[in-house]
Amino acid sequence: MTDPKTSALLNCINQISFFEGFSSIEKETLLKKVSMFKKYDKKGTIIFSEEQKGSSMYVILEGVIAITRASFANDKKEQFTLAKLKKGSVFGEIALLSNQSRTTSAITESPLVIVMVIDKQMLESFDLGIQKIFHTKMIEILIRRLDDMNKKYRNLKDSNT
Repeated sequence: MTDPKTSALLNCINQISFFEGFSSIEKETLLKKVSMFKKYDKKGTIIFSEEQKGSSMYVILEGVIAITRASFANDKKEQFTLAKLKKGSVFGEIALLSNQSRTTSAITESPLVIVMVIDKQMLESFDLGIQKIFHTKMIEILIRRLDDMNKKYRNLKDSNT
């Protein structure tokens, strides 16, 4: 792997906790799927939109993504930012698992964003060992998010009593 582009991607992957369970051989296998890696070099680029049919998840390798949702106030539609996700963040996993429409939009928040895009077809093209790691990581993410929501709910409930 002497290709500078591949080396740079491997360096990014090695810095992200999502990939900690992958062996170096498995990481090299991921890097061979060049179509999984998308580069956006303009702030404000829409990666996906709310209500759009989704079937893929994303891992941010470089840059910042804004997760937004439409809000209607005084008959005027406005986008508000729910979160700003940085390098190492994962988003869109619900769409990968369920094929449901997106409930938010994802927009580049920095002038350079590099993401790994994983859809079902791509995931199924890997050997079972890699698939198992991806599934385990997605379950960990979903559990962490559910725990976070439960904490927020408890805090909200406690503040109202």
